[in-house]
Amino acid sequence: RLTPLAPGGELLDAPTGQALTWARLATAAQALGVGLALLDRTVEYVRQRTQFGVPVGSFQAVRHRLADVKIALEFARPLVFGAALSLRPAEVAAAKVAACEAAYTTARTALQLHGAIGYTAEYGLSLWLTKARALRTAWGDPHACRALVVSAAGDRRW
Repeated sequence: RLTPLAPGGELLDAPTGQALTWARLATAAQALGVGLALLDRTVEYVRQRTQFGVPVGSFQAVRHRLADVKIALEFARPLVFGAALSLRPAEVAAAKVAACEAAYTTARTALQLHGAIGYTAEYGLSLWLTKARALRTAWGDPHACRALVVSAAGDRRW
């Protein structure tokens, strides 16, 4: 259960702190997976699609966009792993922000590189795009998670 039961049998309004931390960690991990899946599908697509007789993936602008999202996802990965080990709310919030923002950026890049076919429900990319967008605001939007990270920064003892 995400919230403890009150004596009267009604659920409390807000989840407990530990439940919120676990939910944010699960969201961060899922967002990382969604971003990596989107990247894999996009790389496969730009290898197949041709323009001017060459694969679209050979163009420098396409490679740079894919490299940017790969770097964002790879920077988010150790934050998610570290947050899973520590379970500190601020570290989990930082991991969620990094993973969800990387997945959302990957989704926007994937849609840009797929073109109009990315919007169609039959192609399947739209499902991954919807997941990336929904995860970004699940269990606290980026602003709320960043505020938690900043407020906890003063508590650190280096």
